[in-house]
Amino acid sequence: MAKRIKDLTTIQLTTQTRDRLYRLKFRKTYDEFLIELCDLYDRSGKGGES
Repeated sequence: MAKRIKDLTTIQLTTQTRDRLYRLKFRKTYDEFLIELCDLYDRSGKGGES
């Protein structure tokens, strides 16, 4: 069983965005996928300091 993390929040998405994220995150948790997405954005130079 996965360890529960107490410091969680919620985000609101349209149904279309949620469905698109679901298709893109293949075999990852949403948290893992979003962390990876943020890392990619930061490395692209568009996410602030690089």
